[in-house]
Amino acid sequence: MTQKRTGDWLAALATTFSLIACYGTLAAIAVLSALGVTIALNEAVWASAIVLFAALAFVALFFRWRKHRRIAPILLAGIGFLLIAFTMIISYERLIELAGFAFLCAGTFVDWRIGRGRGSDVA
Repeated sequence: MTQKRTGDWLAALATTFSLIACYGTLAAIAVLSALGVTIALNEAVWASAIVLFAALAFVALFFRWRKHRRIAPILLAGIGFLLIAFTMIISYERLIELAGFAFLCAGTFVDWRIGRGRGSDVA
């Protein structure tokens, strides 16, 4: 049995947190609005949290890349991070945001598959 380390799940966790920070917050606001509750949300802090978690996922994948040297996960996640950062900081566009999250999730998934295939070689 292989020993699990922080690097095995950190990228997936950060990707999940980025998605929750984005779409989970939207869902919570929608539900609360339907109940008649109004919330003042600082959009800069909200966008920063989304980008921060996406960056953390990219960094975690980078550290895993140093072990397995497969370029696909880091390339996919890098494109995703850049698209998310662009849409949150420069110009919001829903399709670019969705594409960014798709790339980030794809990079995380490909890295997970590589890690499963190599067993204990990947930290």
